[in-house]
Amino acid sequence: MHHPRNIFAYYDPSTKIWSGLPRKPIFNPVQSLGDLILQILERNATKLMQISADSGAEVTGGELRLRTIRIAQNLTRMGYGSDSKDIFTMIVRNGEHTAPVMFACFALGVPVNTLDPSFQRDDLSHMFQAVRPTVIFCETESLEETIAACELAAITPRIILMGSHVEGYDQVDRLMMVTGQEELFVPTRITDPVQHLAVLICSSGTTGRSKAVCLSHSICIAHVANFFECHPSDRAFAFSSLYWLSGLVILLCGTILGATRIITRQTYRPELALDLIRKFRVSALCITPSQAYGIVHSGLAKPEDFTSIRHAFCGGSAVSTSLKRSFEQLLPGRFLEVAYGFSEIAYSVSFSKGYLYRDGSVGFPRAGTEFKIIDDNGNALDNGQDGEIVARGEFAFQGYYGMDQPFGDMLDSDGWLHSGDVGRFDADGYLYVVDRKKEMFKYNNFQISPTEIECVVQEMEGVAAVCVVGIPGEPNDLATALVVRKNDCAEVMDAEQIVRKVNLQLPDYKHLRGGVYFAKELPLTPSGKVLRRKVREMIMNLMDNK
Repeated sequence: MHHPRNIFAYYDPSTKIWSGLPRKPIFNPVQSLGDLILQILERNATKLMQISADSGAEVTGGELRLRTIRIAQNLTRMGYGSDSKDIFTMIVRNGEHTAPVMFACFALGVPVNTLDPSFQRDDLSHMFQAVRPTVIFCETESLEETIAACELAAITPRIILMGSHVEGYDQVDRLMMVTGQEELFVPTRITDPVQHLAVLICSSGTTGRSKAVCLSHSICIAHVANFFECHPSDRAFAFSSLYWLSGLVILLCGTILGATRIITRQTYRPELALDLIRKFRVSALCITPSQAYGIVHSGLAKPEDFTSIRHAFCGGSAVSTSLKRSFEQLLPGRFLEVAYGFSEIAYSVSFSKGYLYRDGSVGFPRAGTEFKIIDDNGNALDNGQDGEIVARGEFAFQGYYGMDQPFGDMLDSDGWLHSGDVGRFDADGYLYVVDRKKEMFKYNNFQISPTEIECVVQEMEGVAAVCVVGIPGEPNDLATALVVRKNDCAEVMDAEQIVRKVNLQLPDYKHLRGGVYFAKELPLTPSGKVLRRKVREMIMNLMDNK
């Protein structure tokens, strides 16, 4: 049986540290991200680099470069640039002008906070208060919520629209006007790319409010651009907006590695995903677990739809073995690669590769990373023991922007990033994530992993989705499930069946003492992660109305 130990992963028994290959990034990370991208676009001047699935518009590297330069020069004429303390916010979908606006910001050295157009005013204002943007790029349909959020945050930024014209607001088209100075453009010199911020990406916000994660130019080059495998011959696609790391990965990997990106402003639907994969012969696909599940269970997908796929990657939340195997039935002879990573360093610190996967794992350490599993006192644990996963690499977590304690409890004095996840390594170098430390709860002093209960419930034929949370009781937290039933099983599956199933398969302290409740859907982040705090609120409301 294949395993990564002593080939791709190494274990030091004296320190109990696992490490990946000591491999350096392909591109020098100590440089301006904007300068690197402009060089890549110039090198690929005649190559097709972007295709809009919505309009059919095709853009070469040379055209993208010219748009980037014009946007940067026109923003400079408006008084914005790296010499100021500007931060821009982008609340946009994957439209035709998204990439050149982002690249122009990199070229000017202006950090960009990326948010999703589905955000409402409360979530927008929360981020605005932390970041204090001077310019906001937003979709026309997001304008009303954006204005309201600015009022709540007491800020008065310039708002530039990426969609249809609205009286009194600038349009992004204005930024692409001819300057006559295009050939004289030189990107802003970044003196310290390791520290100079490029992107403020949101933490997942599944257990609390999102925070603005600081990503430097060096982190974006070393980590994001090496996150996902792309070839110049690839057509790369993801539904994710730039709010989520997978969207940023496709933008940067696809561009820097010379692939052709397929973009759409439309949101995910299984039938749309299949149509785009077929029509544009997508070869490098990045999807979330919920999207993969939707495709597998749509009843529409066939192996012949995926003949163009060379590399498929799934991450962002837990990918079950059953989902991985089910999706691979659509990829004869190929694999759905899974990964585990952190927004805080914009990297998948472990990943699977072909046959190098073991059921239930998240792969093995990626090149340039180190791992330990520690107990509550910070002591390193042996293989096979559950504890908190901590990791570190060449470029450390830079903190959360706009917070009094920018590192919180994430980074220790030795540079270890504390994930808040509970997991273990096996003797062959595979990492297993048991649960979120903050999502675990206790009953009679026994630790309960929601994921373990969810896996049992998810096995039931009539269950489409499930989330288990701890609901405060006296004196313990009570395991409680919120279940989405498949349409054809709504009448035949009841709470008692689910309770009995869990009682039969799990020990007493893991039983669903809080009960089982049903909903039409689970609350999700824009990238498909379950919002457990919202699930808890939904269950509490259902309890109150019972």
